[in-house]
Amino acid sequence: MEYNDDPFTFDNQPVTYEVLYDMYAVRRTICQMLQDRGYILAPEDSMELTLNSFHARFNEGETKQLTILAEKATDDEQKIMVFFPVADPSAKTKKVSVDAVKEIVKLMKKESVSRSIVVVEKPLLGHSQMVLDQEEEQQKLLNNHWRVEIFLSGELKVNITRHELVPRHQVLSEEDKKNLLRRYHLQEKHLPRIQKSDPIARYYGLDRKQVFKIVRPSETAGWYVTYRLVA
Repeated sequence: MEYNDDPFTFDNQPVTYEVLYDMYAVRRTICQMLQDRGYILAPEDSMELTLNSFHARFNEGETKQLTILAEKATDDEQKIMVFFPVADPSAKTKKVSVDAVKEIVKLMKKESVSRSIVVVEKPLLGHSQMVLDQEEEQQKLLNNHWRVEIFLSGELKVNITRHELVPRHQVLSEEDKKNLLRRYHLQEKHLPRIQKSDPIARYYGLDRKQVFKIVRPSETAGWYVTYRLVA
């Protein structure tokens, strides 16, 4: 389907086609990411979102309308929110303000959400990051697993997991992990490592000690399977 090149405005500002496409591409990757993590999206947030439908839905819209709330397919008590905050146009820097980060924390508490993804154009300022770090520490004291993941929009314009050279990654459940170690008489320390900061581990939002099953094509065996422990 050809793109309908009608004018597009957002946050009361005209937007060029290049910026519009980047907005669309980033949101598409986020929707794919959530579904790959096992979350159920609202129909309007489907990964099948097209550029034309993005234009129709968000033309003359504003930043807060981009926010996503999704539930785990296996547990509707496990929710995640995705925020797309922007810097104040009058600010000298394109970095998100402390007040914007505090608003994110406030909204997470309002929705009883303990996990979120924040998509920003530039890395957070020290004070903004400190707000998140302090909140995480407070939640730890309450025995709550509270986590905010930061992604730069530039990282999400292309979904790296869809690249033909990236093998298929499957996240093992805790039970599958135990079965793997038992079957091969292994301990965690025997498994090859993948860093938590690795782009694929970040895409799936993995914590340390979770395990990937990685399936690669093999000319001789058809498929070659390896495992990686997140370190």
